[in-house]
Amino acid sequence: MALIEQERALTGGGARTGGRRSVLRSARKTTGRGRRPAFGLGLTAAAAVAAATLVLVQAVQPPVPQATRPSAREVLLAAAVSAGQQPADGDWWGIKLIRGVRLREPGDRYTLQVTAAEQTWIQAARRESHWTVEQYLGARPATPPDEQAWRADGSPTVWTYRDGGVGRALLLGADHERLTAAPGEARSDERADTNWRLMLAGDPPAELTTLEELLPTDPERLRTLLQPSRGTPTDLMNNLADLIVHVPVSSRTRAAAYQLMASLPGVTGEGETTDQLGRTGQAITYLRPDTEHPRRQERTRLIVDPATGAPLALEELTPDTGEIVEFSAVESITWTDQKPELPNPHRLTDDTQ
Repeated sequence: MALIEQERALTGGGARTGGRRSVLRSARKTTGRGRRPAFGLGLTAAAAVAAATLVLVQAVQPPVPQATRPSAREVLLAAAVSAGQQPADGDWWGIKLIRGVRLREPGDRYTLQVTAAEQTWIQAARRESHWTVEQYLGARPATPPDEQAWRADGSPTVWTYRDGGVGRALLLGADHERLTAAPGEARSDERADTNWRLMLAGDPPAELTTLEELLPTDPERLRTLLQPSRGTPTDLMNNLADLIVHVPVSSRTRAAAYQLMASLPGVTGEGETTDQLGRTGQAITYLRPDTEHPRRQERTRLIVDPATGAPLALEELTPDTGEIVEFSAVESITWTDQKPELPNPHRLTDDTQ
């Protein structure tokens, strides 16, 4: 099997296990205007087209026969080999994502999927700030059965919520009490780094000055950076998944993250699956505590393309039915010498971040 051959090419054994609470997860909800650092596709017409072409994918898919499924370790180590071979040169490092959350419509007749296009751009030679681009893309029925129920409801394009508001959709640019099908305007914001490159893991030593030093390319140094003094392997897994999917990093850093993740317990390979943009990849899953309901667990699914090492999506699923609760789908990872397009820009000096 090709995955096994790539695993052998990379390493002959696993690393030690470790743990960490996901500081990235809490940071996402308090950054800037009360929203997380941006990730996503991003701009005006292109973003609207992406929203219109999102695939309505059923969360529950037929299980892959166990005999044909590569293990999580095989998938991750194959992805590490491939990721480490990708070029990563340029003045600007960027990652573009489409993020989404699902919630029931006010009458509880069907489920809506709310999406936003987001980007994060950092300059390799500058540590003072980075740019984000965010655009609300609108709400639509989440699955084909939801679309049928939506049509039976008269195909509304506005949904008004009373008690409790729109929940996590606020983080995607939605109004507090109303969802709309129409997209919003793109906005670019310059943000202070505030050690953002360290994923809020702690202050960098003064002697560390380069981006590669701040984001290690060695699995054990990456463990030291992302593992808390008190934590579990699940906490470390959360930080690694966030780094792989949400942060513009070098190919070697992403490869190290895959290697470290492959050494952790509790990760399961689930075989081939389809993400919310209609792309197929290998899925690995793990369970973690539900931060909003301590007695419950959430199932997290990372979808990767082992052939290229590219992360495709990170999804939160219900542990019992496997339905999608929230997701981030990676549109592209870019290193370029060309300054990115920044629509409707707001600099740090324009307002308080």
